[in-house]
Amino acid sequence: MQRLTSTLQPETVRRDTIRLRTIVKYDPMAARPTTPILVGKYVVARKPIADSVHTLYMIMDGRDVVRTQISYPSAADCEGAIRAAANARTETARALAKAKKSSRKGWQARPMRVKEAA
Repeated sequence: MQRLTSTLQPETVRRDTIRLRTIVKYDPMAARPTTPILVGKYVVARKPIADSVHTLYMIMDGRDVVRTQISYPSAADCEGAIRAAANARTETARALAKAKKSSRKGWQARPMRVKEAA
């Protein structure tokens, strides 16, 4: 078995990490980010909740808010929310078409078919 001949490097201080026992004080008056973020291929808008440390995440489908939640959404959350919204839109369109069709009265419901004589 070979021995390790190099000496260990002294621990270097890294400025891009937070140490284990770091204390960060929360400033409620500090501005928090409101810019939209990408989760996978989905756009999620974020909105800080007033007088709270929480942020409201709004899953967007175009300009429509599909779902809101407090926790950071995953790509699966976004996909499920957008799929549920699309299903709801198609069901709404079907219900409207059915309501328009059944709202016709009497002879308008089914027009008479007249065969033309040649």
